Amino acid sequence: MAITALYEISTELKTNKDIKNKRIALKEMSLETEAGINRICLSLQAENKERRKHALNEIIKTIFLEGQEILDTDDLSQIWENLNRPLIRLLNDQAEVCRDRAVEILNKFLNLLPPHDKHIIYVIPVLSRRLSPEEYIEPSEEVRLKCIALLKVIILKYKDHISVYMDEIIGILARTVRDNYPNAKRESCECISELGKTVPRHFYTYSETLIKPILSNFSHQHYRVRVASVKTIGDVIQYGNSKSMEEVATPLAERLFDQSGVVRAAVVEVAGHWLVELRDRYSWWHKILPLILTGLHDEIETIRITAAKMWDEAGQLYMKENQNDEKFKDKMDFLTEEPKHYPPNITRPNLGCRTIAQENLCKLINGITRELSDWMADIRVRSAQLLCVLILNIEQYVTQHIEKLLPAIYSACNDEDKRVVDNIEIAAEYLGYFVPPQIYCHLALPTLESSPTAGHLRAFSAIIRCTEKSILLPHIEKISNFLQQSHICRSKKSIYQQQLLSCCNSIITVCNENLFTVIFTSLAMSTEKFIHEEADRLFGVLASIESLKDTEDVFLHHMKVMLMSICDNCDSWTAHSPEHQIFRTCLIRASTAAAHCTNIVLPILQDIMSRNTDMELRLLYLILLSEYLLCNKQSLQCIVDFHKFVNQILEICIIPNLIWSAGRISEALRTASISCLCALLQNDTLSAHLKDSVTIAKEEINNETNECNITIFSTVENYLSVFEKVIPILITLVDDNARKTRLYSLRAICLMMSIGHKLSCITEDHIHRVYAVVLKRLDDGCDDIRWAALEALVEIWATIPKDYNLMSCKSYIDVLYTTVLIHLDDPESKFQDFVLDVLMQLAKIYPELLIEKLKNCQTNFRNQTGIQILLNHCHETLKNSY
Repeated sequence: MAITALYEISTELKTNKDIKNKRIALKEMSLETEAGINRICLSLQAENKERRKHALNEIIKTIFLEGQEILDTDDLSQIWENLNRPLIRLLNDQAEVCRDRAVEILNKFLNLLPPHDKHIIYVIPVLSRRLSPEEYIEPSEEVRLKCIALLKVIILKYKDHISVYMDEIIGILARTVRDNYPNAKRESCECISELGKTVPRHFYTYSETLIKPILSNFSHQHYRVRVASVKTIGDVIQYGNSKSMEEVATPLAERLFDQSGVVRAAVVEVAGHWLVELRDRYSWWHKILPLILTGLHDEIETIRITAAKMWDEAGQLYMKENQNDEKFKDKMDFLTEEPKHYPPNITRPNLGCRTIAQENLCKLINGITRELSDWMADIRVRSAQLLCVLILNIEQYVTQHIEKLLPAIYSACNDEDKRVVDNIEIAAEYLGYFVPPQIYCHLALPTLESSPTAGHLRAFSAIIRCTEKSILLPHIEKISNFLQQSHICRSKKSIYQQQLLSCCNSIITVCNENLFTVIFTSLAMSTEKFIHEEADRLFGVLASIESLKDTEDVFLHHMKVMLMSICDNCDSWTAHSPEHQIFRTCLIRASTAAAHCTNIVLPILQDIMSRNTDMELRLLYLILLSEYLLCNKQSLQCIVDFHKFVNQILEICIIPNLIWSAGRISEALRTASISCLCALLQNDTLSAHLKDSVTIAKEEINNETNECNITIFSTVENYLSVFEKVIPILITLVDDNARKTRLYSLRAICLMMSIGHKLSCITEDHIHRVYAVVLKRLDDGCDDIRWAALEALVEIWATIPKDYNLMSCKSYIDVLYTTVLIHLDDPESKFQDFVLDVLMQLAKIYPELLIEKLKNCQTNFRNQTGIQILLNHCHETLKNSY
């Protein structure tokens, strides 16, 4: 310990000795030795650059070398008195290194000397001449940067003496803040901020001069320059003339779109400080609020937190400052309870924040509505976000401005940018929390009535979705009836239908209201899968609300009303009519429910199928009816009087359109009609509930099902009546130009004959009437018709009655065998084989006659193998018959 103490004492004595020696040396040079001072002064003014440079280095080494103790004030002042003028003159030196060292030495001197006006009397004018002009006299960026740093030292150290130099200082800073060198810009910004803080009284007069130069840096490529400029603008407004707020508010707002989060954070911080520190901030709330409130929606969480904190502090300060105001005091006393119906997961702003926002909305609303339609998407997004925050802060006071807001909200809901739509939809939801239904219904419904768009419905849906149930219920019937109007719910636009379903969902969610008509119409009008899925989901919700089993029960419950709403003027429908789309969906999507309403469905079909209606529409419904009859057998079982249904379908839909008339559309109608007839006849044997409604109800309770077979025709008389109407037409259609018409006609003849055979009412005359025309089709130009004709012959002759007299009818059978045998030599081998198979089936009618014909003409055939097989088959048939 003793050794350590002795070492420390020795070191201290040595250090003190060095300092004493240095002081002696300096004193000898600067105070006692005039020659030394004169030598340095002469060297500073020498023409030789190296001498000037050496003199400057000697000053730095002797006086300001790092680690050396600084001279006392008197000694330093004495040296300054002798050296300041030569040093200041060196600011205009041609050598950059000399100017650089001179500025550095001046900086050190002025920083160490006691503040006095005489120290800067020459420095500031020289700096002004070097830096103020539009074209710099000082060419070096580094020297300019050091000059600005020197100016900052002067501002900080000589604040009591710079008032007379404000013109020069402002001139310098107004120029250097626009310097091309980024570091010079940043240093100038710091100087301006320090100047405002240091001499605010004098700065106030000159602050407007600096606004435009600083704003020119807001779009600089370096984010640090932009940050410095934003902060400096904050100080200029804070300590200068706040009237410049008009000029800086918009550029600051534009910086909220900056890609750099640091820049956006700077804007939020500046706005936050203004909210609590700006002297006349009450006059500028409407300019500051958009800056701070937009920060609440920033992408970066820290910025959002900062903005929320500063906004809350501003509100708290407002409450403190206005606690003696009578009106505000009343609010504080009576608005203490939190609202019951308030957006979830949202912290309610304090009363001060709400009051500030309420008092300034009238000044902001025009700008917000205008910017919601701006050409730049980011501006529209920010405006939508700002509107959300403002509505949360002004709460029920938004009601008095809703008439201005709604048109802008409608338009923004149609925006092509999803971000805009999402935010504006949130704003609309907030309206639902604070605006009474009688107000928004009074404004929204007339607008929807005159020009409904998807945007209108999206906004309306969002408002309804967040309205309190108790206050919405008295208006729900009016809203529901409005949405069910044909011109509102029958649009074919998928986006529109999506929003219409969204309205239905909102109403159902809040009030459990039944909107079957609107939902079903949306389903009918759209072909989009997502619309159908949403409609099905809502049908499920309706089933739950009404305590029904499933969607089919919902259809059964509401289909009659749905059909009644479209049954007028059916004869004026076209393929593009909304009513057609709805009726078509009834038959396809709700086939069972439609089957229960045949008393409405059939008159509609009758009107559609009249000769005066659109032929394209008739064609569509014939095709649709074919699909309905083929694919909905379970639905057909629900028809109470099925035979009446069949007769009416035949009378009003099928038979009138089977009659030949010229034209391609008429041809298509015949094809569709014959197809529809085939579909109907194929349902000859169906399982159905032939019971009255009471019996059906009982069986549903007991979960019983008793099925019985029914036929298309209730009686033989009914069948024969239809036969006499249809067969003559079918016989003519077998020769139709349209291939499908001929094909379906053959099929329909077969079905009619088969049904008659089951009813045991087919006579030989019936067979003889139809088989001849079928025989002619064996020579048809289309192979599939020839094949179908052979099949038809088998089916027709399979219906011969038991009392068929072979002898009296031999000539008919002879024609049959003769004609078919000719085709046994058909060039196509597969067709030959099929003809052989058909002849083997037809042989059982009159085998003896066929054997006779074969023996008489056997040598005429090339297909001897087929002839022999057929002969053997005939002999076998005769043998088995005995």
